[in-house]
Parts: sequence; C-alpha cells; structure tokens
Amino acid sequence: MTSIQYYFTFDDGRELKFNVDLDRTFDPKKVPADAPEWTRLGNNQCSNCPLDKAANSHCPAALDIDQIAHGFQGLPAFTKANVRVVTPEREYVKRVGLEEGVRALMGLVMATSACPVFGALKASARMHLPFAAPHEFITRSASMYLMRQYFIAREGGTPDWELKGLIKTNEQLQLVNHAFWQRTVTAFQNDANSKALLSFFTLSSSVSSSLDAQLAKVKPIFFPETPAAS
Repeated sequence: MTSIQYYFTFDDGRELKFNVDLDRTFDPKKVPADAPEWTRLGNNQCSNCPLDKAANSHCPAALDIDQIAHGFQGLPAFTKANVRVVTPEREYVKRVGLEEGVRALMGLVMATSACPVFGALKASARMHLPFAAPHEFITRSASMYLMRQYFIAREGGTPDWELKGLIKTNEQLQLVNHAFWQRTVTAFQNDANSKALLSFFTLSSSVSSSLDAQLAKVKPIFFPETPAAS
C-alpha cells in the first residue's frame, strides 16, 4: 500500500492528520448510511459522468472529500497552519493559509478517487507535489502528458505531440469541476473547504482555457534569453 500523510498543526496546538491511500478501492455497495445528501450521485451529477445511478447511489469523489472536509468545517480560509506532507520518498513542510493547504490535500484525494474522469490525474498523484505554484502545475501537467505520448509511440501507437488530448482531458475535468462546485457550494458555504476547492478548480481550468499562454510563461525556463553582445 502506498500512502501519503498530511499533518495540519494550528497555532493553538491542535493537529489534524489525514492518510491518503493512493491505491484505495471503492465499493458502491458499502456507502455509509449517514452519507450526506450533497454526496449523492444524482445531486448535480456531472454532465459527462459515466457512472450509472442505478449501480452508484453516491459520487465516489464526493464521499472521499466529505471524509476530510469535516475537520475544516467553519474554519476561515486565511487561518494559518504548519502543514507537513509525508510521501514515501520525502517530506514537505510549509506554513500556509488553509486555502492552500486544503487545496493540496483535496487535489490529491480527488485525483486518487474512484471517479472515472478524475482518474486521468492518477499518474500525477503518484508523484505528488504539494503547494505547487502555477508554473509548476502547468509544467508537470504537460510533462506527464508528453511522457505518456512517448510510451504510446514506443508501443507503435500514434502520439499526440501537440497536446490536443491534454486540452480535451482538461475540458472534461472542467465539466466535473463545475458540477462538483455546485454540489459543494451549499454544503461548505464560505469556509476553507469551499475556498480550497474553488482555487483548485481555477488552477486546473488554466490548462483547458489558455494552455498556449500558460506554456509561454514557462518557455523561458528552457530557452533563457541570451544576453546581448556588448
């Protein structure tokens, strides 16, 4: 089992710990009887959701998020905390506002959920980078996609070097993001949970809405300007 731990330590000494099993499974027949209404699959179901309501009463990603959201219920997004993230390879530590810390945690949880659409992010989740800046997010997204195309080419397939599929994938994610936000807006009101989800969705939307512009921002990393001759 591969897992990642998140520790949130508040200034008053309180600590919240979350263990995210990257290989966890989901059984739609074992949904808790007290699962909240907002997690039901039919509650603002995503327009591109391939799950059948007859076999799945609840959204698997929503159930996962609900398990961690209670710890932050009612806490303002600007509340400071020391966040430590422990992966099998290393540890990350940063003092952040809850919006940033919870965004990193929820992003990992959704990417490793049983949601078929979020499943496109599972490869990135295995190389989890918490607190990623926008330029790191776009670089990792494009790099992971291009690595997949390399393997497709090696196996005789037709690779997509122009990243058209990356845009399409994120367009599908945007449909999920929109419906997911409609689910959560009433459940979480204006606390750290809602702010974190909104910032996560906004960050991911940059891939589908302005990929070329986002890539242009990271181009200087690979092609730094040559100083003019004196």
